[in-house]
Amino acid sequence: MKIGYLMQKGEEIRRPPYNGPANHVRQVAQGLRELGHQVRVLVRLDETLWVTEDLAHFTPVELKRKGRAGRAAGLLESAARRVQTELRLPYLAYFESRYFALACQQELSECEVYLERMSWMTYGGLLAARRMKIPLALEYNGDPVIDLKAKGELPQGLQYRISRFIMTKALQSADRVIATGDGWRTNLIEDWQVRPERITTIENGTSLVELLDRSQLYSFQEDSGFNRPLTLVFLGGFYAWHGLPILLQALAIAREQQLDFRLHLIGSGAGEDETRSLAERLNLGGRVCFLGQLTDREFAPRLAEADIALSPYCGRPEYSGLKLFDYKAAGLPTIASGEHGQPSVLEHGITGLIVPPCDPAALAQAILQLAAAPALRREMGRRARLEAESQHRWSHTSKKIEQVLQEALAA
Repeated sequence: MKIGYLMQKGEEIRRPPYNGPANHVRQVAQGLRELGHQVRVLVRLDETLWVTEDLAHFTPVELKRKGRAGRAAGLLESAARRVQTELRLPYLAYFESRYFALACQQELSECEVYLERMSWMTYGGLLAARRMKIPLALEYNGDPVIDLKAKGELPQGLQYRISRFIMTKALQSADRVIATGDGWRTNLIEDWQVRPERITTIENGTSLVELLDRSQLYSFQEDSGFNRPLTLVFLGGFYAWHGLPILLQALAIAREQQLDFRLHLIGSGAGEDETRSLAERLNLGGRVCFLGQLTDREFAPRLAEADIALSPYCGRPEYSGLKLFDYKAAGLPTIASGEHGQPSVLEHGITGLIVPPCDPAALAQAILQLAAAPALRREMGRRARLEAESQHRWSHTSKKIEQVLQEALAA
């Protein structure tokens, strides 16, 4: 197949370290190429459109507007934007989506199918797909309303109603929708009224199965260093909904129970300064190590030498976060916040523990439970790693996406 991979609201996919969305797109594109398909990626970054066929060389897109019609369209756009700004009219993202659609028509005209990582108020891929009669599959990696609410950026009033209407039409009009977890599939059906037969659940993957050999993992070693301080690890952003304040409060409780531990924080984000300040206020400064943003090759050995992994989301559900798969590939038992059987990628008591969100006491109790049971930690870690090897490689994800694209094309 000739596949056009779209990111109208792009993430930095040109150079590492890559965040979760960028890593997902790169891994899926590479996996589809390894399956024998041609993949051409179109991404919008820094107000510029870029196209690449190998994820190594990126070419800026110069849209070829045709003669007087192109100049007239440019003047109309400028006038409309000025009126919208001055009168504070609702934002429709029309010109951005129209521009992206024209770029798709210009750069991806030979593609047989489109695969798009969906973002809030982006429908350029849909416009192009309908004009060119090309099937479109949308990747749904989480409810954008929940995400914007967690960030405090959710629009209000008429703007919200218009935005939600646009997103509903985009989701319902796609030929296929790929949900990255069963929780998001349910969300699509119940909150966005997408037809169930159009939705396929395909979980994310991890590259750490290839980067880490079993022999490097504590859970597969006979002498796992259980006499040293307990090493906890968190991988992700420093945003409020990632739950780092809850985690630090839980560790303060655990310390009162005489737990000897070290916490390694891998990542960055807007809340890093607040996290550092809170660690000091809770007298945890000497026990918390801020390692910064690392590539997968850099953080893989850090995970391999840890005892327990943490995913303490608070204020935003996470049904299929990349960190959960990386933790499993590193042979780690994971303590994650969740409810109603989610996140389903973990089995409570088997590959980790699931605790109520935003509950420091429950999180502290789970940490203390695993801290006191080294044999259980080892068994959980081994089971997690074996599941990662058999189910969570990026090649598994790409193969399933290939099948969805083939079905969309056949239909």
